[in-house]
Amino acid sequence: MAPGTGETPQLTRAHRVLIGMVVFGAVVIAGTGFAGSYAAVRELALKKGFGDFSYVFPIGVDAGVGVLLALDLLLTWIRIPSPSYARLPGC
Repeated sequence: MAPGTGETPQLTRAHRVLIGMVVFGAVVIAGTGFAGSYAAVRELALKKGFGDFSYVFPIGVDAGVGVLLALDLLLTWIRIPSPSYARLPGC
């Protein structure tokens, strides 16, 4: 199949196995990152006096990061650039 012909490439078994390995690796990395982030942010929230709210606060922080990343990807996909701070007056 020639590039640019508009044909959809067919996935072989090897491709599907590789995709599965990548997805599994991404889940492991995300889980490890979430666990470390949760522990660190919860400990900080306890030190700052959040009390029982310290159990859910890290989830809100990580969810916020995910939502903002998704927003950035969406805006990039629909070709709305992120703001350029160099264009602000005084910069």
